[in-house]
Amino acid sequence: MDNARPWAVVAGASCVYAIASVAYRLLFHPLKKYPGPPLAAVTIYYKGYFDVIKRGGLLEHIKQLHQKYGPVVRIAPNELHFDDTKAFADIYAVGSKFTKEPSFYKCFGQDEASFGLIDVHASRIRREILNPLFSRRAVLKLENVVQEKVNKLVSQLLTYRDAQKSANLFMAFRSTTLDIIASYCLAKDFNALSTEGFMHPFLTSLQTLIPFFWVLRYLPFLIPVLMEPPTWIAQFLDSKSRALFDIRQQASAQIDVFLADPEALENVDHDIIYHHLLAPGARKEKQPISRSSLLQEALTLLLAGSDTLGNTLTVGTFRVLNDEVVHAKLVEELQNAWPNKDAIVQFTTLEKLPYLTAVLKETLRFASGVVTPLPRVVGPADTRIGDWHVPAGTIISMSSTMMHNNADVFPEPFKFAPERWLGLDAKDLETYLVPFSKGPRGCLGMNLAWCELYLIFANVFRKLEMEMHDTTVEDFKYNDNFVPVYQGKPLHAAIRERST
Repeated sequence: MDNARPWAVVAGASCVYAIASVAYRLLFHPLKKYPGPPLAAVTIYYKGYFDVIKRGGLLEHIKQLHQKYGPVVRIAPNELHFDDTKAFADIYAVGSKFTKEPSFYKCFGQDEASFGLIDVHASRIRREILNPLFSRRAVLKLENVVQEKVNKLVSQLLTYRDAQKSANLFMAFRSTTLDIIASYCLAKDFNALSTEGFMHPFLTSLQTLIPFFWVLRYLPFLIPVLMEPPTWIAQFLDSKSRALFDIRQQASAQIDVFLADPEALENVDHDIIYHHLLAPGARKEKQPISRSSLLQEALTLLLAGSDTLGNTLTVGTFRVLNDEVVHAKLVEELQNAWPNKDAIVQFTTLEKLPYLTAVLKETLRFASGVVTPLPRVVGPADTRIGDWHVPAGTIISMSSTMMHNNADVFPEPFKFAPERWLGLDAKDLETYLVPFSKGPRGCLGMNLAWCELYLIFANVFRKLEMEMHDTTVEDFKYNDNFVPVYQGKPLHAAIRERST
């Protein structure tokens, strides 16, 4: 009986603590005045249920909560989500001192890369080091790197013109963006575009692993096992799982070469990330950039640069092919501006085409890039977000999809309407187009992304005739796994060469 007493004390104390925690969070917590489901105010696992059990269903649930409770909702004991355009501007403002929320960003296993750095000062310094490689000037200088891969995409798609099967555009675009980001940032070629059916193992493994994103959020001890598997474990992995490990090993080997002999960078055809990260100017960081940090930067760029942009191209291609009027207008503009389809047309020429630009902006509004609300921590003092007072230490966020689907800003938000970007108020609308986020932690590679979008979209629609194969709007319903994971079939199309 005496042996059972300590356990009874522990159990009793645990019950008292649990009851006290529930009472505090419901009745005395600084966020008690904000509306939301009572269970969400009590436990973070309310979110976890929709993230994990409902397989990325939280974003859709949050939309329903806003319909019920209004523009601000308490979605966790210490977290608020907003659906308000002014709130978005405040959360992700230029000059903001809000930090990224640590537990969320650590689930990527990239906490030494610019994307995962929590400290605002450390992030600013790292971005200052890398910004020159992603400036508009640098992108224009290396446009040939992008154009080479775009040419290869077109030629690879043309191999399907006499085939009895359609091309998988979902994977073709991801293969293109992977080859571009690898060549641009690392001067490496993974030859994804040459892989049969565009099914490069890195990309197929990524599509397999992305749905497990939320599992890592709630079971963080799995992160090092998946991100850095020991060699003795990796050798037993199947080809899909091993692909990520192999890419990691290739990037790691390249880093070792440059660390051992910095002069080896002189033999690289063009500037890559290591010209900047290993340059004397990079010493502005408190400590020399570590090997693991170099590796994480490389892997983050490969992951982000291939999936989000590949998704955007897929969504845009579907929307154009699904609307005969939009399709005809786009092709007509390209043919008029580009009479000889075999000529090379520069990015600076393409970005001046109004309808192509409108189509790309509407595509970015629909695709959104990252759909998960990106959490920030209020501080160092209490602040105002929109019209609401928010205590320091509160986690706040707003999904870009809320901005892009706001009917007050974008009438008929679920209609693909490039014309909305051609009106007199088009410049004002750009304030609410946030596919690259906003502020000091926005997308580092935005200039490169725009170059890719213009060159890929223009070349594909100018040079190819595409007919969708068995794809509908229903196929683009998605679950929120940081990026969209579509519930339907991948986009396929029959390919023919455009005659004129």
